[in-house]
Amino acid sequence: MTHEEIREQLEAIFESGIKHSEIDVHGDLVVHVQLDQFLMLMGYLKQNRDYDFDYLSHITGVDYLEQDRDPRYDVVYELYSMSKGHHIRVHVGLPEEEPTLPSVYHLWHGADFPERELYDLFGFIVMDHPNMKRLIMPEGWEGYPLLKDYPLTVEEVAFSHNREHKSELIKTAKDVKVDPWA
Repeated sequence: MTHEEIREQLEAIFESGIKHSEIDVHGDLVVHVQLDQFLMLMGYLKQNRDYDFDYLSHITGVDYLEQDRDPRYDVVYELYSMSKGHHIRVHVGLPEEEPTLPSVYHLWHGADFPERELYDLFGFIVMDHPNMKRLIMPEGWEGYPLLKDYPLTVEEVAFSHNREHKSELIKTAKDVKVDPWA
C-alpha cells in the first residue's frame, strides 16, 4: 500500500475530520486533523492491520506565534510501521486559550515522556495521561520555556580585578529578535 492510497482511505473515512493532507517533498504522508477527531484517527492508525503503525517515533509541539495563525499551536506525531515501511506525520492544532488534547499513551506507551514534555515545556495539558507532572523543569518553575513569548533572561556576573570586590549576579531581560538576520 502506498502513502497516496493511505491518504485517500483516511480522507474517505474521516472526511471533515481531516483539514488537510499531502505527500511532502520527502514522500512522507502528512495529515492535519481536527482536534475532535484526533484520538479516533490515532486509534485507527494503530489498530488497522493494513497500516500497522506500531511505532511512535516522537511527539513535538510547535508555537506559531509570529505567523498570526489560528490555532496558534500544533502538536506533531511521527508514526512508523516497522512491518510495512509506512511513515505518517499527524498534526493537530490546539487553541491558544485552552491548549488541551487527549493522551495516546494507551495506544503507544512510548508516549509517556514526550507527552510530559509537552506539558512541561509548552504548557499543553494532555488529558488522561497516567502521570502528568513536570519532567525536566523543577516543580516550582513558572512558565513554559518553549513558548515563543516566554521571557528570556540572562545572568551576567559583574567582574572586577579588585580582589576585595564581591561578584554579583545581574539579571536582565534581553530583547528577542524574531529574525536573527535583521
